[in-house]
Amino acid sequence: MSSLRFLNIDFFASFEEYHQIINHDGKEIAFVGASNSGKSSAINALANKSKLAKVSKKPGKTKLFNFFRLKRGYIVDFPGYGYAKTSKEQKKIWSIELPKYFEKRPNLSFAYLFSDIRHPLKDSDYEMLEMLVKNQIEHKIIFTKSDKINSQEIPKILDRQKEGLLQVDFFSVKDKSQILKIASEINELLSN
Repeated sequence: MSSLRFLNIDFFASFEEYHQIINHDGKEIAFVGASNSGKSSAINALANKSKLAKVSKKPGKTKLFNFFRLKRGYIVDFPGYGYAKTSKEQKKIWSIELPKYFEKRPNLSFAYLFSDIRHPLKDSDYEMLEMLVKNQIEHKIIFTKSDKINSQEIPKILDRQKEGLLQVDFFSVKDKSQILKIASEINELLSN
């Protein structure tokens, strides 16, 4: 356990459209999920910083492709989908720009799909999974907010969700061992 450590993450830049994204030689790991699924909180927990990624009680705060730099690559935090108050114009931009990233981005090596363990995998999550599978992007589903349910329920939920899904795990910003486990995984994915 002593070799496990938090990630050294810094905010790098935001881009509104795919063509604006910088070119680089590193790998990218996409963080996707519904609004309020806990992506921003996960980034903060993985870095052990409280205000690195903007967290809001009001979902739908992530408006752009948000790039966070690590030593060997980037985490790309995506807008949360399924938030009712997102404007039609914004939704239209996302529907055009987001698929471009998953279809064309050569740096993309892996995606984590975040889903609230209390309401796992909504229709919008399955749509995202379809896009990942269609574009042959390796991925893992992370069920967040596991501290909000009885810990004995977690293995049952994971077993139920594993059917038909290759990789699943759970996550809580209050569970240091899980935070360090995912941090170690990300380090490995960016190093290979």
